[in-house]
Amino acid sequence: MTHPHEEYMHMKELKKYNNMLGCIADALYGIPTRCPCGGRIVDEVSPGKKFPSDFDTQPGRKYFTGANFEDDGLHFRQPWVFTIENEVKG
Repeated sequence: MTHPHEEYMHMKELKKYNNMLGCIADALYGIPTRCPCGGRIVDEVSPGKKFPSDFDTQPGRKYFTGANFEDDGLHFRQPWVFTIENEVKG
């Protein structure tokens, strides 16, 4: 059985994590200037094709990616096309 204080601290950590995910979801509109972790945003080009069956498209999808990107939901990696579309719609 865990100590009530440990359980309380664990619940606080989960609440902080969930709040951060909500802030990131709200920030995914327009061109990002900084990653939520504080890192800079870099322009990344994917070397692979979008779908393995593509034979007539050029590789090189563009992304806005946080410099310290990890796939944990707390960092940015936005497709360039969607970001520019949101920015133009205003």
